[in-house]
Amino acid sequence: MQTNINLLRHGEVLGGSCYRGITDDPLTDKGWQQMQDKLDCDKHWDVIISSPLSRCYQFATDLSSKLQRPLVSEPAFQEIDFGDWEGKTAEQIDAQLLSQFYADPVNFSPPNGEHFTDFQQRILVAWLALLEAQQDKRILLITHAGVIRIILAHSLGLDVQHSFRLKIGHACLSSLEHFHSPGAENFCQLTKHG
Repeated sequence: MQTNINLLRHGEVLGGSCYRGITDDPLTDKGWQQMQDKLDCDKHWDVIISSPLSRCYQFATDLSSKLQRPLVSEPAFQEIDFGDWEGKTAEQIDAQLLSQFYADPVNFSPPNGEHFTDFQQRILVAWLALLEAQQDKRILLITHAGVIRIILAHSLGLDVQHSFRLKIGHACLSSLEHFHSPGAENFCQLTKHG
C-alpha cells in the first residue's frame, strides 16, 4: 500500500522577512502566484490538509473549492511559536541570543517561545495520525518550513539537527511516497524537493 504526500510551503508573506511563526500574516500577490505556479502540473489529490494560519489556509480554501476536494484544517501543522521574536527582524533581536539559536536551534529556544522538542512532538503526532487516517491516498499538505523539516527528517531517518541544512524556500514542494503493509516496517522515499 502506498500513500503519496505533497508538502507545500506557503509563498511570500506580507510584512517582509522576519521571525514569523504563529503571527498570522496573509500571502502577498507574489506569494499566491508562487504557490499556484508550483502546483500547475499536479492536481490529483484526494484531500487537502492545511495549517489554519492564513498564509496557508486562504490558498488551501481556494484550491479546495476549485478542485472540489475535501479540506482539513489541522492546527498541529502550524509553525513554531517564536515567542518574543515573533514579527521581529534579525536586526531587532539581541545578536548573542540569535547566535546561540543558530548554533543549536534544537536546544535553544527564543525567549517565551515554543521549545523545539515540543514542536517536534506536536508535528510527529499529527503526521503519524495523518498517515494512519489517509492511507493509500494522495495528499496535499500546505504548511510551513519548520513543519516540513521535521516531517522530512522523520520520514527519511535524518537527525533533526541536520534538517536545518535543507533549504525550504517559499512555495517549496517536497513529495514523499510512503509505503506501508501490515506487520512490516514502513518505508518512505523523497521523490521531489524544490
